[in-house]
Amino acid sequence: MFAGTLVTRGVGLAEVTSIAGATAVGRIGEALAATREPPSALQMASRRLVRWLALGGLSLATLYFLTNWVWNGQGMLESLLASIALIMAILPEEIPVILTVFLALGAWRISQRKVLTRRIPAVEALGAITVLAVDKTGTLTENRMQVAELQLEDAHFVHAGATTLEEPFHELVEFAMLATPADPFDPMEKAIQQFGLHWLTGTEHVHAEWSPEFEYGLSPDILAMTRVFPAGSSTRHMLATKGAPEAVVDLCHLDSAHARSILDQAGAMAARGLRVLGVARGQWQGESPPRSQHDFDFRFLGLLGFVDPPRAEVPAAIAECRAAGVRIIMLTGDHPATALAIARDVGLSERPDVISGAQIDTLDDRALAERLRQVDVCARLQPVQKLRLVHLLRQQGEVVAMTGDGVNDAPALKAADVGIAMGKRGTDVARESASLVLLDDSFSSIVAAIRQGRRIYDNITKATRFVMAVHMPIIALTLIPSLLHWPAMLTPVLIVLLELLIDPACSIVFEAEPEADDIMRRPPRSVNASPFAIGNIVPAAIQGIGASIILLVGYGSMLGLGIDPAHSRTAIFIALVLGLFALILGNRHPEDPLISGSGVRNRWLWPMLAGVVLVLVLAVGTPYLRDIMGLTVPGAISLGASAMLLLATFIWLEALRLVLRRHSGASLAHGGKP
Repeated sequence: MFAGTLVTRGVGLAEVTSIAGATAVGRIGEALAATREPPSALQMASRRLVRWLALGGLSLATLYFLTNWVWNGQGMLESLLASIALIMAILPEEIPVILTVFLALGAWRISQRKVLTRRIPAVEALGAITVLAVDKTGTLTENRMQVAELQLEDAHFVHAGATTLEEPFHELVEFAMLATPADPFDPMEKAIQQFGLHWLTGTEHVHAEWSPEFEYGLSPDILAMTRVFPAGSSTRHMLATKGAPEAVVDLCHLDSAHARSILDQAGAMAARGLRVLGVARGQWQGESPPRSQHDFDFRFLGLLGFVDPPRAEVPAAIAECRAAGVRIIMLTGDHPATALAIARDVGLSERPDVISGAQIDTLDDRALAERLRQVDVCARLQPVQKLRLVHLLRQQGEVVAMTGDGVNDAPALKAADVGIAMGKRGTDVARESASLVLLDDSFSSIVAAIRQGRRIYDNITKATRFVMAVHMPIIALTLIPSLLHWPAMLTPVLIVLLELLIDPACSIVFEAEPEADDIMRRPPRSVNASPFAIGNIVPAAIQGIGASIILLVGYGSMLGLGIDPAHSRTAIFIALVLGLFALILGNRHPEDPLISGSGVRNRWLWPMLAGVVLVLVLAVGTPYLRDIMGLTVPGAISLGASAMLLLATFIWLEALRLVLRRHSGASLAHGGKP
């Protein structure tokens, strides 16, 4: 989707070269094709709710039609219109509006945080994330690679503050450059070329005009790449290799003591937070190259250490995630010591342990799940191991978000509940597989998206509660007067007018509701949580039933006092419409008083009230509209009755809030859950 809108970039050392030919590409395609995107939990829950309400409403409307026609003696057309009005009152047609508008605008709001949404259900899932699996380079760090140190077996060079590069290091840098494309994309390869040109320009060690005859790319078996250059004749060749220190040491066929000495040096550099590459050179004579790099003979030259500073905002963002109950796990291909050093620097983990890809392959799922509870850093991972970890975490009931940038990350991104691709350095395949695209590759943007996801779900819950509450008095004022042989209270045209008020109230006021102060201090919501759950619907229904009783008592009392139906209907309709605003206040912050200072944070609340009042004025003040709706100009008695009923509604909602709050507090005091 974003392949045409995001800048298309080349693929560097850590990406296409890591695919072992067409077979690996085929496996990735099969994995992506086998993964189907199911409907979101909200969509499924809303469909079930609307289906049951539609069936119930149709059954009740049919019974209502027969009752009016047969028992009340009304005409068929009049009974049919009354039944249609009842169906309109029962069906919460605002629910699809809420889901569509809230999630779409939520995606837009998240885009303001430098995160593009490719799949709308991801907006819903953000608030439930329990595990965030992140790469290190470019997400936790700035992805500004620089060569910081060089290490020979008996000499050490530190770039910071240096004025000269001594001759023993020239060969190491020369062959690191030869093992790197002249115009690379990968940040590490760019750093090698920049470093080499800085120190070796003007010497015989720069070979910009040389072109390799062929190359050996990275593979899961050998984490190193070799470029083969001609060396004076068709059968003589020079080899330049770079890669993971353990892979390069293995290619050099060193004895165990020599290999251990080099790997100890690499481990010491990695423990300082450096990414480490080994470099080797070799010669080969022949016309047909061997199938594997391992068949060459190499001479080990030394180590390159790269510094990639952590992003300044990452420690605070990680602390915010931890306060929100989101566990962060680092999944990286780097050396374990490097990964652990960066994890400590940014505050991701204080645990001294790390698990490597090689160790993961030795464990079954049960043992690996137990091991994952004890570590936060997974290093030297292959893409297939990332995919396995994502599947395992999800099997344990975790809601997993994962970041990735390479072609081989695509299956794991697709398998995660929320796949997050890097926009700057990510490949097109990774972006197409992900649910979200991170435009600035910053970890803090992910945390901002989680915060927005929680806010959106909160507001959907509030809006759903409001819809269920407001439909109760509409149903009651449509059904009960007819059953009691009273004059009709709500006609279809009045219900349509109410629906025109309810939809904007949900879509505008509740969508614009700011996030709660404690939104990132709560644990992630349960995967089984739903705005349509009984715990949310029942309090809303009680709100609406209480308001219904107040309005019905008011309507019956006015009729009993001899006030004509038009004036009675007008008074009740005014109280109902203004009571709609009271229900908005009651469901924005159920734990706060209805009249509080929290309203100033929602810029649409008071314009909505002004709009409600304007609609009322037009409905009762315009003769044409007034006649269609069966209303009249309210007198002092009607306005006084409306005011009393509205006050009673406010008192009821506030009393119910106090009771529910006390009940919730008592439940918590006895070890219950809110």
